[in-house]
Amino acid sequence: MTPRELRREMRQRREELRRSLALMRQQARERVRQLPAVRRERNRRRVRRAVGLALLLLLACLTRCECQQAPPPAKAVVQEKPEVKPKTPAPAPPRREPLRAQVKPLPRGSYQGETQAPPTWLEDFRLQVAARSPRLAQCFTGTDRPGVLRWTASVNPESGAVADHELEPLGPGAELKREQRDCVVRALSSPTYRLSSQQAQVLPNRISLVIEF
Repeated sequence: MTPRELRREMRQRREELRRSLALMRQQARERVRQLPAVRRERNRRRVRRAVGLALLLLLACLTRCECQQAPPPAKAVVQEKPEVKPKTPAPAPPRREPLRAQVKPLPRGSYQGETQAPPTWLEDFRLQVAARSPRLAQCFTGTDRPGVLRWTASVNPESGAVADHELEPLGPGAELKREQRDCVVRALSSPTYRLSSQQAQVLPNRISLVIEF
């Protein structure tokens, strides 16, 4: 084989190889196109291209509309309001004179409240309470300083019994213990008092006295 024939054969093989490579590339591309992922990507590209073209067309329409001159605004028609005649005011009603009533003053009777006189037995009651001072002093045995006590009770002058006791210590820091209170109530309640009362004063009277101890 001559060198010229050898070179010719080499060229033929190269061409065959190129053809076979081109065929293999085309087959590979077809296979890749048939893949589902490649199909989806191709469809997306087509959708994007279509959307882009639609936007370009829309912009072109808008620019054309803006370039056109807008029609002149219509003139507003002013309607004249009909003249309203002022209403004549209604005549005011005649004034009436105010009614005046004259009432003669009536004499009123004078009211004077009856001042209730103190009961006749009150002084006897105070003396009998003062006579119980030694017994009251025993209720405060051990007390450092003397004190003052306000005693309020209901007194029945017919029976001489006392009830509804209220004891109120007077002075700063004054305070009664429970034992002292019970002792004072016993000393002031027993024995009953001997009072000379009238028939109209048999109901209980509320009496208030100040006792020093």
